[in-house]
Amino acid sequence: MDLDEVLTRYHKEIVETWAYRMLSDKSSRYSEESPEELTKLIDHATSCFHSALVEDQWTELRKFINFIAVKRLHGGFTLSEVQRAFERYRETVVPLLVTHVEPAFLTPTLLRLHEGMVSTVTRFSTYFQGLHEELLRNQATYLEQEVADRTRKLAESERKYKTLVEDINDGYFVLVDGTIVYANHAFSRMHGYASEEIMGQNYLDFVASESREAVDTAYAGSRSGTFSASRLEYLRLHRDGRHLPTEIMAKVSSYGGQVANIGICRDIGERVELERKTREAEKLNALAQFAASLAHEINNPLTAMKMNLQMLSEERLPEHAREKLLSSALHEIEQIKRCVTEMMDLTVPFRLKCRSVNLRDLVDGCLEIVEQRMAYQGVKAITRLSPKVREVCVDRERLEQALVNLLLNALEALPRGGRIMVGSRGTSEKRPHWVHIRVADDGPGIPKEKLPYVFDPFYSQKAGGIGLGLGNVKKIVEAHGGRITAAARRPQGVAFTLSLPQK
Repeated sequence: MDLDEVLTRYHKEIVETWAYRMLSDKSSRYSEESPEELTKLIDHATSCFHSALVEDQWTELRKFINFIAVKRLHGGFTLSEVQRAFERYRETVVPLLVTHVEPAFLTPTLLRLHEGMVSTVTRFSTYFQGLHEELLRNQATYLEQEVADRTRKLAESERKYKTLVEDINDGYFVLVDGTIVYANHAFSRMHGYASEEIMGQNYLDFVASESREAVDTAYAGSRSGTFSASRLEYLRLHRDGRHLPTEIMAKVSSYGGQVANIGICRDIGERVELERKTREAEKLNALAQFAASLAHEINNPLTAMKMNLQMLSEERLPEHAREKLLSSALHEIEQIKRCVTEMMDLTVPFRLKCRSVNLRDLVDGCLEIVEQRMAYQGVKAITRLSPKVREVCVDRERLEQALVNLLLNALEALPRGGRIMVGSRGTSEKRPHWVHIRVADDGPGIPKEKLPYVFDPFYSQKAGGIGLGLGNVKKIVEAHGGRITAAARRPQGVAFTLSLPQK
């Protein structure tokens, strides 16, 4: 067989062997190539070599050389890697030629192959090197442009940054070893100096005497890494001797190749004054709430007393009824006295005197306080107390105050002939056990969207109402460690549920 017959008959074997050699070479990047893609390229290269070596048609091979040079250059392959890949073709074809070409034609055939491979590798190397040098030139040009562009942007950024620092209202400064090496105009103005007078001075010279220790400690801590707070309030020292409230924010950085503290200081005089005024307003507001709460707590007993006195003025009232009304009035007077005493002594914290109380007696006592008013309005009370809940551990007077508040609220909302329902039940939410007391009515109720706000201070649905009654009830329940909820009742009305923990 001649060269043409060998390359034609063993084309597939040449492609497979060439591809296998390249994929098996772990020292080159060809081993990481996709076998399908690499085999396709090798099949095309083998056909190009056949045309060049047998038919002396080099056009397709030269196109392939140019294509593979660009592809491998952008893929990061080295010149030697691609040269070695072409050499694999020679290593694959020579054994076939030695085996199948007649001895008389073997030497010229091998020389033909050798000349073709030399021409191919030389052409590829020249073209690849040219591409590589062009790439380097382009890269160098790009880097030069990039450096010039970044230099321009850096200069512009520095100019903008300097303008920004000089124009801000806050003081900006840089400290190196406690000495001011840079300060903007705002910093100088805040301390009453010109910029040139500030430079080179110790920073503590601009701190009021009562704040120097704290500032010095923070500065030393930031340098050693033991102080992590980013903000510090202190008094700065003005040139005219004033000590002015200031806030500083600083961090450790680098300046001119040296470790430095870069910071911003801000005048907080207006904020401090506003906070002072806010505290004063809060005190006045708290006082107003106490006064309104006292008025509300006194108003309920006074209403009951007024009705009792009106009933006492009736001549036909039986003696036992008079005694009951008088006893009720005296009880309400004691309630007023207790409220006034507690409200006047604002320094005494809210304390409870909890003890075991019979729940039915407590509820009946609350209903007796509003009994006359219910009779006057024609309102009926229905009690459904669970027999499983007989005793509750509460402050009787406080809880009575809360329940009477709820009953009076219901009476004010109910029309003539309405109903009030008082019930109880016990549950166990792990520990402790809980007692739930429910006060409900069948009145007009409260709009659903307003239910979340009924316990807020000064929020009232009633004309002329103060809006502290339900807030006081909530305070009493929460003092017991419990909670109170309000919900719409079907078909109408509202229900308040007091949930109290029991030890």
